[in-house]
Order: sequence, then structure tokens, then C-alpha cells
Amino acid sequence: DTVVPTANASELDVNYLASYLVDASGTAEITAHDPTTQRLFVTNDTSIEALDFSDPQNITSLATVDITVFGSSVQSVAVNNGIVAAAIAATNPLDNGFVVLADTDGNNPTVLEVGSLPDMLTFSPDGTKLLVANEGQPSDDYTIDPEGSVSVIDVSAGLGNITQADVTTLNFNSFDAQQAALIAAGVRVFGPGASVSQDMEPEYIAVSDDSQMAYVTLQENNAYAIIDLSTLEITEIISFGKKDHSLPQNSLDTSDETDFIFNASWPIKGLYMPDAVSYYTVNGTAYIVTANEGDSRDYSGYSEERKLDDADYILDPAVFSDIDILKLETNLGDINFTAASGDENGDGLYEEIHVFGGRSFSIFEATTGNLVYDSGNDFEVITAADPNLGGIFNASNSNNNFKNRSDNKGPEPEGVIVKQIGNEAYAFILLERIGGMMVYNITDPVNPVYLQYVNSRGTVPGDPESGDLGPEGVVYVEAADSPTGKALVILSNEVSATLSIYSLDNVLSVNDNEFASNDTFKVYPNPANGNVFLSKPDFYVVFDMLGRLVISEKETGSLNVSTLSSGTYIIKNSKGISQKLIVK
Repeated sequence: DTVVPTANASELDVNYLASYLVDASGTAEITAHDPTTQRLFVTNDTSIEALDFSDPQNITSLATVDITVFGSSVQSVAVNNGIVAAAIAATNPLDNGFVVLADTDGNNPTVLEVGSLPDMLTFSPDGTKLLVANEGQPSDDYTIDPEGSVSVIDVSAGLGNITQADVTTLNFNSFDAQQAALIAAGVRVFGPGASVSQDMEPEYIAVSDDSQMAYVTLQENNAYAIIDLSTLEITEIISFGKKDHSLPQNSLDTSDETDFIFNASWPIKGLYMPDAVSYYTVNGTAYIVTANEGDSRDYSGYSEERKLDDADYILDPAVFSDIDILKLETNLGDINFTAASGDENGDGLYEEIHVFGGRSFSIFEATTGNLVYDSGNDFEVITAADPNLGGIFNASNSNNNFKNRSDNKGPEPEGVIVKQIGNEAYAFILLERIGGMMVYNITDPVNPVYLQYVNSRGTVPGDPESGDLGPEGVVYVEAADSPTGKALVILSNEVSATLSIYSLDNVLSVNDNEFASNDTFKVYPNPANGNVFLSKPDFYVVFDMLGRLVISEKETGSLNVSTLSSGTYIIKNSKGISQKLIVK
């Protein structure tokens, strides 16, 4: 039997604060926060929305900036030291794209050419460089495949003094002669007729704390590149490897054809293929943390996706003795596999079955690529056991259909951000399909601890999808930079075009981000179905997840919750500090 990780929600006490609809007919993919002006900048397809964030529960629109004068769509946005940077795809996305720099009022725009399809950008921690991941995706017929690249822009001269001469675009040309060695090392190089330079597709960038190194996910290649920012060289390409789903801790639900959750071990391997990546250090060792989404190449001119019963996808009977059982739609018959790998000896028979993504987050040693931790089956086990979300387990972000995504990457971890709070390190991981955010303490990279799962989508099976859907981007707002005085996490929800704001109610020191321990309290037992005890006598109120007051007690150290229906509730004390309570 699978074991559901025990939550410890009180450690950070992450609570839903508010949602904001950016554009009813648009989207909200990436958000950047400027603490000086308390503004948010949100990508919305062909525009950037500037929002007043001075009151997170009453966000207002300041301006909509049309970017079509520069290109076809805005892919990413970042802000630092008064500079707003936007990554803009060219009108023909196969052409080189652009980065537009401006101040927080949109004045003094500077347009810089970068590589093909700039998909993500980020400032270095020291604020002197802006790094851009140029994905270089092929044309739909796969007759044109631009080179993937990374642009490094020196922004140290300040806005108004930055020119095209400050842009250095790094390509992968020096790796073209190493194609065979890279493939042997597990790097996926497989586009029709593509060189290594063309096949590499930079997706996301994390920069070291000292701004000396950058780590770039190459999602479709199941690899990452290391960049030395002092020499402006790509020094290495490292494979993320494969996840063994035959192990019990890596079980997964693979079929949308059954009416029950079936987390099981199967003779398949997952290609981690992370989207977002974040960086942190522990005792001098550098680590990267990945959200293992998975992504396939599926174009009219070439598609790697296969099903088990496809004529050109033949399993090796010497390896798989139960092929007919595996092909059942209630087992592995509906899940997508890749034809680009798994036939290790080239005989036309597949010795390994490779699926897209890991349905997890992982921690790797940054310099070597050694895997030190993977969350295994946590995400599916936690969401399956959730009293509110279990009924729409593995639903997509466009419907509430039970197990809709079980046969296709499951919860689909999309984003991740790591933050140091006091002496502890925390990872916040977004689930693109079922939605919401997982929170882990990763201070010990070998033994992370699950803390909490929060989600603000509608959860009624069969009902139309509602609430916050499809989280794509995540921003952490330090307590010192927060308009509320508490640390905040902002999720950009692409499908619902909303922002969801969460408050870390135990992180509110504006000076050093230490925990707010004086006013907090503990609840035990939790879950409960009778009396719950509170570590401090105080005035307490209890709300259900719709915000309705259900209990109010003065100067008490216990609460009787036996009359409450099963579900999740929020207990608040007189200082406004809250804890989550599960009634069973």
C-alpha cells in the first residue's frame, strides 16, 4: 500500500489570500513583482498587464501594454532595479526574437535582438546580467529548425545605456561534433536531420547565488546546460537520466479508463524532462531543483508520440513477457510513449518503454547531475488522498474529469522556486493540471519533508472547471518586500487567466524573514473529529473553505469540531495567525 506523506502545514502556514482575474478573454502566464512600486507585470499573450499590488486583496489594473509593435507574443517578463524586461517572439517565431527593456512606467524602451523564440528570462542575483533562454523550436513541418541558444545581456550600465553590443548570444556549435557521445550519455538528440545546435531547446534558467554560473534546462533533450558567466561559455551538457517506475516508490496511475485510482508499479521509465529549475546551496554544495513536467515533440512533420499498439512501436518479447496485458487500456494501453528512445540496440524492438516527465520534483547536484532526491509518487498519492481534490484526481486544467490526465503526465509539475527562510530552505512546486502548489522543506537535500498542498480551483466532480486553473509561473515575495508584511507566493494561472495569492502567515519579519513564532499556535490532533487542543488560550474563529464562520470561541484552549462536516477548515487567533485543520 502507498503511504500518504504526513503534512506539517503549521511550519510555514501557507494560506490562500485572494485571486485576481487578469483578463476574462486572455491569459496569465508569467508574473514579475516590483517591490519599489508594488506593481505586478503579467504576460497576457500579446500584452503585458501592469497591476497595482499595494493591496493584494484589492488588486487593480494600471495599464495594458500592447507588445505587437515589437513581435507576435510576450513569452516572459522579469523586473529588477527598476528595469522591466520582456521576452518577445518575432512575428515569424522562427526568426530571432527580442528583449524589450523599459522602466516600471513603460518609458524609455530599448529593443535588443536575441535568439529564436526567447521563452524565458531572468536577472542574475547581482543584477548585472539578464539571461534569456531562446528555445528555437522547429517549424510545424520540421523543414526549418533554428538553433537553440542563450543570450546574456550586460545591464550594468543601467537603462538608457544598454545597447545591442551588450548582448552575447551563446550557441551550441561547439557540441555538434560530440553528438554521438552526448546520445550515449543519455542526452536526447533526435530531431530529423538536426545538429546538436538545432536540437537543443533551452527552456528555463537558474543562476547561482554568486552570479557566476547558470543552469539551463533543455526540456525536450532531457538534459541541462551549464554556463560559466565569467567566460560566457557553455561548458557542459548533462543528461537528467531516467526514473524507474517499476519501483514501488515511483508508482503512478496510468489509465483514464478506470473509475478508481490505481497507483501501481509498471515496467516503464520516465524521462524527467523538467521545465522550471531553481538553485540553492547546502554546506557549500550547489544543487538544482527541477519540476519534472515532460514534453514531447509532436509536429505535423514529425511526432515522437506512440501508443503500445502502434504498428511501428514493437516491444522486445525477450524483455516483456506480458505484452498483451500491458496493452490493455486499463493498464498501459492509452499512455503516450516516445519512439525516439528505448530501442537501445537499434534492432527495431524496444527494450525499454519511455514516458514523458517524472510526475515529481527532483534535486540534483548542480555540477555533476547526480540525482540526490526525487519525490517519487508523492504528488499523485497526496492529491488522491486530499479530501477536496480526490474526487477529481488527475483532472486537467480545462475540466473536472476524474483521472483525465492519468494517461498523459498526470499532475504535470510545471514550476518551482526555492527560497531560504531563516535557516531553512523551501521548495514551492506548481502542478499545471490538477492545479495548486506543493510545499517542501528541502534544507536536507537528501531527505526533504513534505509540508503542505494548497489549491484554489473548483473541486466538484462533473461540474464545469472553475477557480484558479493551470498554474504556470510562480513568484515569491519576501516579507520585507510585501505590502502585507508577510511573505507571499503568487501563482500565475494560464488557463483561468487569474493570479492566486498565498500568504505565508508564519513568515512576517520585515527585517530578516525569521519565523513569526511569538503569535503562532499549534493544533492537535490534526486531523481530528472531536475536540482539538490549541497550544495557547486565545480568541479563536474557525472558517470553512468558502470563508463562512462556523465556530467562534473566546479565551479557550480547545475547540469541539464534532459537528463539522468532513473537510478542511481554517482556525485563526486574535493576532490573525491561522492554521489549517482537517476534520475527518
